[in-house]
Amino acid sequence: MPDETRQQDTTHRKPMLDPRLQTESGPLSPLQTAALIAGYAAAVLLLVFVFWLAINSSFNLWQKILLGVTIALGIFWGVVHHAALTGAARARGVRIGANSTIFVLFVLGIIVLFNVVAARHHFRKDITEEQLFSLSEQTRAVIGELETDLQIVAFLNDRDPLTGQPNPGTAQLRYRLREYQMLSPRVTVETYDPLLDREKAAEFNVQASTSNILVVKAGERQETIYGGDEEQLTSAVLAVTSGEKARVCFLTGHGELSLEDTQGTGIGTIKRTLEDQQYEVGELNLSSEETPTIPGDCAVLVIAGPTEEIRKEEIDAIAAYARQGGNLLIGLESRGPSLVALLSEYGIEPRDGSIRDRDDGYIGAADIPMVQIGGDHRIIESLESVPIAMVTPRSLEIAQTGMEDPMTGMPPQQLAQPLLQSLPSAWIEQAGSASAGRDAGEAGGPFTVAAVVDATQPQQPNPMMPAPEEQTGPRMVVLGDAEMMADQFISLGLTGNAYFVLNSINWLMENEKLISIPPKTYLPRFLTMSAGQKRLVWAIVVGIIPLAIALAGFIVWWRRR
Repeated sequence: MPDETRQQDTTHRKPMLDPRLQTESGPLSPLQTAALIAGYAAAVLLLVFVFWLAINSSFNLWQKILLGVTIALGIFWGVVHHAALTGAARARGVRIGANSTIFVLFVLGIIVLFNVVAARHHFRKDITEEQLFSLSEQTRAVIGELETDLQIVAFLNDRDPLTGQPNPGTAQLRYRLREYQMLSPRVTVETYDPLLDREKAAEFNVQASTSNILVVKAGERQETIYGGDEEQLTSAVLAVTSGEKARVCFLTGHGELSLEDTQGTGIGTIKRTLEDQQYEVGELNLSSEETPTIPGDCAVLVIAGPTEEIRKEEIDAIAAYARQGGNLLIGLESRGPSLVALLSEYGIEPRDGSIRDRDDGYIGAADIPMVQIGGDHRIIESLESVPIAMVTPRSLEIAQTGMEDPMTGMPPQQLAQPLLQSLPSAWIEQAGSASAGRDAGEAGGPFTVAAVVDATQPQQPNPMMPAPEEQTGPRMVVLGDAEMMADQFISLGLTGNAYFVLNSINWLMENEKLISIPPKTYLPRFLTMSAGQKRLVWAIVVGIIPLAIALAGFIVWWRRR
């Protein structure tokens, strides 16, 4: 019986409470009541502080005040309940909880540290084949070599001010600006909403109803651009960090393509893009001058498809400009002057007739032959994947210049190099041809339709003689067709035409950092499978996978039954 009684007593014994956790019952004193209220208030204010800091990363004065009040209330609560807290800390359960809390805080600390490092040391990998989300090498070089502080003030609207619809370009622009900022510590970006930050918008003369305007500043110089694609932004950076704007002169007075024509036959798109790249674009009319002279501030002279003869005095002035190191972009027309007197000096001889291609004409048009990369040059190195076509272009014969060296037997120099060529299916249509196709005796392709001359590089035809230290001569790009620059053809999707012309001007200007910032285009990918591959996929999806799942379920059921 005693054993049974002891067993019964043990069974009904009540667990003893840890005296350290026991508190005296009774009403709270006013001090304890105030401390309890302070503790609850500190917890609430701490949550408010964390949320405020999450939505506004800047640590301003009001956030500091809130944090100070929270800490003061917490200290007050801890002092009043010091004895109870000390006793509770000695309990085993509290120690286990404290260890768990420390472990959680340790893990959170590692996560925070990882994010801080990731924010300060930007690393990413663009795995798209077209590199849709990466800046070009040219932009990286420009930003990485900055020698002065650069400020970008962006006025962005997430919604279109007129329609109220989401503006998808804004998110992409925000990401692009972050990429620029990550390239150099000299770049700072400030972002404002023109509708909310009206004072800032007024400071930079930005209308509240306008979306996505960027102001690029370096010292006292600034440029304002609209939209903010990579080409525009990088050009603006160059404009504010370099010297004065270079001037591009377009020759007029001989039926050339017009800069102001808005009917599609002009070259307004080229003009606007050059201006976006921070060039000064203007016209140059020499036809009324008795003694024509190319102005000294003309960095590049563009002759865009003259249809009327150019006076000898003007040709002489252009030739003198070239010999003195001038830069020329010359576009010919099949029915215009050939400018042989100017071009033959540099080994380029335009042929009569126009190139046509029935097999590889753009949108099936034989008089708009597609062209291909025909050489190895900085201008064309990134234009392999963009379409380029010309309108009845002339063929350009590349000839050698000078005389054979009698002492060494070395051949004459070849200053010109091919840039673009027609496809082999092309032919030269002679004037007065009776048929729309290739006639007997008409030469077949490929033909050179664009050539480049760089007479600025020292030539050394005789290896027995020392190379000259310096040679004065032009940089020149010659096109068999000037109409390729026209708005109507660029708008048809021939983006390669515009990029070729812009690359040529940038190369002539020796501004190679701007060459080839090509557009980012998404190319859809398709999975093509043979009939056998389709059957295999069907068997795996419809047969093997369901049977495997059913078999696994049966095995589990069999073992548990």
